[in-house]
Amino acid sequence: MSEQLIRMLNFIKILNDEFSDIVTDVDLHSDRLKITLIDNSWIEIRYPIKHKFSFHWQRGNRIYRLDTAPHHKYLKTYPRHIHFETEDNVIEDFITKAGDEPEDDFRNFMKWVRKQLMR
Repeated sequence: MSEQLIRMLNFIKILNDEFSDIVTDVDLHSDRLKITLIDNSWIEIRYPIKHKFSFHWQRGNRIYRLDTAPHHKYLKTYPRHIHFETEDNVIEDFITKAGDEPEDDFRNFMKWVRKQLMR
């Protein structure tokens, strides 16, 4: 079993154990995890290797994407950054922390999503 598949299965367990109140469906694909939330918005998780990820939440025409693509070098959290509400509005990543384990990154992202949903 690949490291990426094991990671995605760990993410599914976290969803089932800690976020079943906001998740309505989870689809495991070969390269990503797709999550449907209670407001019919959706999240795609790509985490191919440790410390390289993309958490994309599509909520209507707003996007929230945390990723580690190597651009936006001017940010203190480089390469981690957030596309906040639009593709062009890029800010420092205040959700994940450098050096955290993938499960911690995922859990922190999902906690932030829950807070947004409960507003």
